[in-house]
Amino acid sequence: MMMLLTTSLLFWLVQAALGSYRHAPSQQPLTSTPLPIDVTFMPIIISNEPALLNISVTLYRPNLAANASLVELYLAFGNVPCQSYNDTNPITAIDDEGVLELLISDDEEYALRRWLTARPTSGTVNISMTALPRHIDITTPIGPRVDLREIDGGLQGSGFSVVPLPPISPEIEHDLTFCWDLSYSPPNTNFASSLGEDLCHRFLDRAQAKQGMQSTVFAVGSTLHRYPPVEQSPELSQFGLFYFGNTSDIPFDVEKLADYINALFINMNAFFDVPNSRPYRVFLRPSLRGYGGAGFLSAFMLEYYPNMNVEQWELEWLLAHEVSHNWPLMNSSPEQPTGADNTWYNEGIATYYQTLLPHRFGHTTREELVKQMNMNLQAYYTNPTIDLSNEEAAEPQRLPYHRGLIYFLRMGFFVRQASGGFVGIDDAVLELLEARRRGEPWGLDAWISLVGGALGDVTEAWREYNTMAVGGYLGLPPAALSYLGLRIVSVMQERLDLGFDPGSLNSRVIAGVKTGSRAHDAGLRDGDVLVENKAMYWQVADDISRNMTLKLKRDGQDFELTYWPRSRETVPSLQVEEVEHGHAWSDL
Repeated sequence: MMMLLTTSLLFWLVQAALGSYRHAPSQQPLTSTPLPIDVTFMPIIISNEPALLNISVTLYRPNLAANASLVELYLAFGNVPCQSYNDTNPITAIDDEGVLELLISDDEEYALRRWLTARPTSGTVNISMTALPRHIDITTPIGPRVDLREIDGGLQGSGFSVVPLPPISPEIEHDLTFCWDLSYSPPNTNFASSLGEDLCHRFLDRAQAKQGMQSTVFAVGSTLHRYPPVEQSPELSQFGLFYFGNTSDIPFDVEKLADYINALFINMNAFFDVPNSRPYRVFLRPSLRGYGGAGFLSAFMLEYYPNMNVEQWELEWLLAHEVSHNWPLMNSSPEQPTGADNTWYNEGIATYYQTLLPHRFGHTTREELVKQMNMNLQAYYTNPTIDLSNEEAAEPQRLPYHRGLIYFLRMGFFVRQASGGFVGIDDAVLELLEARRRGEPWGLDAWISLVGGALGDVTEAWREYNTMAVGGYLGLPPAALSYLGLRIVSVMQERLDLGFDPGSLNSRVIAGVKTGSRAHDAGLRDGDVLVENKAMYWQVADDISRNMTLKLKRDGQDFELTYWPRSRETVPSLQVEEVEHGHAWSDL
């Protein structure tokens, strides 16, 4: 059955998580008419053999000259390599004249590998390749979750790292269809992607078809399972959580997490005025260390480590944040290759709604609202990099999440004051979303215009933004959350201090231990080999009460130490406390 999908561009989600990539200008435009493209995944799953993924890409009459870019693929995302498809595992191409020789050209500036035509193309071009799962071990650094992995005899990955496609050009649209071919898979093989669970999917949004294919996450294998089963509840077929193996081997309640995210997704669709809910998928992937994830086209990949302690509520908050990314967005300008002009918005507004909307919809308690708000506030005020500008903090950091949240809390208060309580920050957020839907500008200038209009002072709106953007201190008035029955109070809290270079968590060798830090006093030394960390950096940054436990090796001996990753220095911070239990939800 063919399912027709209208896909919106969520490419920025992965850009935000992986670093900012800009498209290189194509070496030669294709054609002014839509280019039909068929992409087919053929998993090769044979018992006792490594799983492989054969990929075919068919371009119908691209009409390219010699030395034109036929297809291209990123060389890497951050520290994660994509499929190289080099001389030892090449891409092959055949057109109406026979074998089409391809020449590899790497563009280091744009981190792209291009396959150029050795002669003009003739008719339809059929391109074939084999994607190989990435081999990992305990020393493999944590990075963007885009690579192809073999899991329990099956495969999981994303289009970003495996599917080379024609260059993007303003003059070209792509009529793209994606299909599965299970001819070389066992009869009981299950498959899914963020596009759905039919054998074929056609992109109706031709202008965004390439980005949609790239930002697709997929999984296939005989032990791939779905919750909830479609036959159990057909009306829930728009949502699914997919995992390999048995839930008993996953260190959290899979069904509870799926039910929470599904209900929240439905509520958020209504809040952001989406008449027809598009599919949303969550894919689980085990790792050898660490927790984290990446957002894709209407999907999220959650990576988990069975031996690391992560609470159920932490996963619910993480996924609530990622679900929020589906709607309120700000465009980045070409002059900002780091995304410094919109990361604060996209991450900050997701943190804002991750905190407030679940409580509004009855999915979290009052106590959980206060707890999450206080964790986010202390994470900002005790951050040792609090003074970094948005430009300096554009690399993967948590600062834009919490700085953005404080900004929205501030602006929400000022807008309510200016309107006598009749208008809140939601109005500007939703109007920016509508501008994007209408094809109008939805960048920083549009946002400032909306906020300035709500304040009655565009100059003040720019002043607030500029203060935030250069790393200025953002405070909150005591009454900033009075509409929620909460009061802002001043406190002193210990600054976050891991006590060693955070990069050691990836290199797995401790470096930069600070003499006199709690880590040093606990016995940590440069050169210690990190065997296992029982908490992630973001966990100890967000939760001031959490200890850091490290399993280490020194001189051939294993040992473990635990300490509180906080400085002995206290810094001014803010927290919330109850004023009254009654509150209205006229605005968030």
